[in-house]
Amino acid sequence: MYSSERLATVLVPKYYRNRSVLIEDAFRALLNLKPWLKIELSIELYLMGDVSLLRAAEIVGTDIESFKEMLKSRGLKVSSYIGSEEEIERGLGLI
Repeated sequence: MYSSERLATVLVPKYYRNRSVLIEDAFRALLNLKPWLKIELSIELYLMGDVSLLRAAEIVGTDIESFKEMLKSRGLKVSSYIGSEEEIERGLGLI
């Protein structure tokens, strides 16, 4: 197999704007190929406080209650964080 550096030099100028876009696409493909990684990623991002409960559930492609159950089944606590102002505004806009 070729090195990732060599592959990037071939793919970036022809198919991708830059290396970051290539990496984003590669991660997206990986998460679609291995859905369990999407769950692991969303849980870790939630636990680190990088995403809200709502956003973590969206990443997995499930509702908040199902995501809470995933956390509880792993013995993890669910935070009472209600979301950022932007998330609250977006939710109100949906109503």
